Amino acid sequence: MEREERTLTGVGVSEGIAIAPAFIIEHGEIAIEAENIDESQIDDEIERFRRAVTKSRDQLLRIQAGVAKTMGDASAAILEPQIMLMSDVAVVDETEAVIANNLLSAETAFDKVISRGIEALEAAENSLMAERSNDFMDVRRRVLANLMGMSHHIIRDVSDEHILVIQHLAPSETAQLFHNKFVGLALEMGGTTSHVAIMTRTMEIPCVLGVDGVTEAIDNGETVIIDGTNGKVVVSPSDETLAEYVNKKAAQLERKRNLAKFKGQKARTLDGKHISVAGNMELPGEAETVANYGAEGVGLFRTELLYTRTTNLPGEEEQAEIYSEVARSLAPNSIIIRTFDIGGDKFSEILGAPFEPNPFLGWRAIRIGLDRPRVLKTQLRAILRAAKDNNIKIMFPMISNIDEVIRAKELIEESKTELDSEGIPRAERIETGIMVEIPSAALMAREIAGEVDFFSIGTNDLVQYTLAVDRGNQRVSHLYQSFNPAVLRLIKATIDAAHLHGIWCGLCGEMAADPTATIMLIGMGIDELSMNPPTIPLIKGIIRAVDSRVAHSIAEECLRLTKHSQVVDFLNRKNRELLPPEFFDE
Repeated sequence: MEREERTLTGVGVSEGIAIAPAFIIEHGEIAIEAENIDESQIDDEIERFRRAVTKSRDQLLRIQAGVAKTMGDASAAILEPQIMLMSDVAVVDETEAVIANNLLSAETAFDKVISRGIEALEAAENSLMAERSNDFMDVRRRVLANLMGMSHHIIRDVSDEHILVIQHLAPSETAQLFHNKFVGLALEMGGTTSHVAIMTRTMEIPCVLGVDGVTEAIDNGETVIIDGTNGKVVVSPSDETLAEYVNKKAAQLERKRNLAKFKGQKARTLDGKHISVAGNMELPGEAETVANYGAEGVGLFRTELLYTRTTNLPGEEEQAEIYSEVARSLAPNSIIIRTFDIGGDKFSEILGAPFEPNPFLGWRAIRIGLDRPRVLKTQLRAILRAAKDNNIKIMFPMISNIDEVIRAKELIEESKTELDSEGIPRAERIETGIMVEIPSAALMAREIAGEVDFFSIGTNDLVQYTLAVDRGNQRVSHLYQSFNPAVLRLIKATIDAAHLHGIWCGLCGEMAADPTATIMLIGMGIDELSMNPPTIPLIKGIIRAVDSRVAHSIAEECLRLTKHSQVVDFLNRKNRELLPPEFFDE
């Protein structure tokens, strides 16, 4: 019996439309019954456990090598937590102790130890900890499968195009997508910064995460539409809906082909004003994607994943090599490295961040760095070393006052002195800027501008803090208004303050990738727009289609308006008047 059309919602983390039959995989956990052994079997059981761990580690190393070959060494580092877990004393030694002291089989002892770790991580009720629990569960399945002589392959080969529907994917499983014909993904678990989100964006596979009960709601073989742009999963679409999405997909592909011509072109307005269009990235392996879309460098290199992917802080050597690798791959264009923005939604246990009832107004970003100067200086030293032969700039996040800027600059100078005393080569001078994402920084921009080389406006947080609204809260999300006049006036004040002091001002929040805002931002005088790479050709095309003087008059009118809806309606009308149809996603 044919089922009716239904739409499931989640979080779109990789844009695009995919249409194919569902391929459902249930994560069947391996059930273990307690099994006792005799004292005479202890040594054999411990040896059997060690062989299974070694085999599991070797398997993961092979998978990691495959990812490194396809996406680069830094992307392959996503698998590092699982590989490290294989030699974690708290897991390996404790398992061997349980075997010997409790006279339990290797399977029983390992399951007992690893399950305690999984339970502790799940009890933390934190998205980052949940990601780590997935690593533990994947290691559990792999080691137990090797102990019991079972297959550890979760992702099976498919001969035709399918949509993968699954509860969650561990890094090792995600890596297997490269060798299959999965054209889209729908997962029950995962968030925008999860390894699945990062890897599917890099692979350009449409993906929706956080779809409640997705494996129960879909039958194997049912036609599924993944709308990664809008976070929708349409199941058993009607003929009308199917035709609509087939046309949308064709239009998207045609639009993408039409806009591809702008990748290699400079973003200059009709009257010759150049606006730098850069890319945002969070994994070094994404550098190639940034370059392929025609970015003029990296306007925001988020470094948080270096801190959250393992249980240890990243070392100076590791960071210096990663930053150098990215800079070399994008030379001669510059990359702006944002110091760690941990805290709030990026809570990190490794820095000892306590539970906070309101983490977005608490201990995060530069506040952590100034409280833990040794941690921040390790990163600053790595950046200074990498910048010696590369075009690298430093950017500090979450600045709320001028004192923070001055102290952060002092830490740069202290880091230089340390490197010199140790005889380690470093950059003589490095451009330093801040994220303007707190209203106080925007209001004090004239004073702060005298202390830095550039500003980069982070509109995501600027909107949230200006309007006192959490966009993740459905009850108030309608108040999250990117085009609210209060926000626009802070943006304009920041740009003007930068130019008054002879420094440049960029914008790296979601507004940078919003084509509705591009002409207005040109008119406000923005110097750089940094965004997710796939949007770069579109934004370049819009810049090349307008006169900055016309854009200036449009921006002035936006700043006179008093309502978010008025600004959006006005910009939509003007964009339709000035831009060709190919720039609009019908």
